[in-house]
Amino acid sequence: MAIVIMHPGARLLAPGLDALADVAAGDWACAARLCAARLKDPRACGRDLDAAAVRAGLTRGPREPYRYQLHHRMLVVDEHPDLLAAALELQMKLWLGQWDALGTVVPSLGAPGQDWRPRQLLEIRARHQHFDAWSSRLYASHNLSTAPTTARLAHHVLTKLEGGAVRHAYDLPAGPAAVHVG
Repeated sequence: MAIVIMHPGARLLAPGLDALADVAAGDWACAARLCAARLKDPRACGRDLDAAAVRAGLTRGPREPYRYQLHHRMLVVDEHPDLLAAALELQMKLWLGQWDALGTVVPSLGAPGQDWRPRQLLEIRARHQHFDAWSSRLYASHNLSTAPTTARLAHHVLTKLEGGAVRHAYDLPAGPAAVHVG
């Protein structure tokens, strides 16, 4: 099944598919790679996220890349719409600072350590973030209307995929995206 997203910023959504593949393989450091510009030291943050994944009971497995193609103003995803929706939701949450979403993507394969709490993912983000990147309060989320274009576009496409009406375009550059599922 192919999903076609047409928008000048469609290429901004492709890293969401890569991030979902990484998280499904047990690589939580992908959050630091995705949001590197908002972090003081993305590599150190990635190491902390990998350590958190181990404490959560995750083991690294083989990474299965998802099938997509980038064209000039178009992203063509050759996967089930639910998979694309999961990737967009994860990407949007990471951009908004809701890093505890990493723990909800793939179930733990091992036993989590007794000291493990999903809140630790938010603490890692808060410790490594630039001062003005996200709120320093752990459970505070960045407002979608002022979030980066990537998060607003992901929300827009996710809403269309789920069959909902996009009530707010959240000031997308170049207007709304066209989404075709076929």
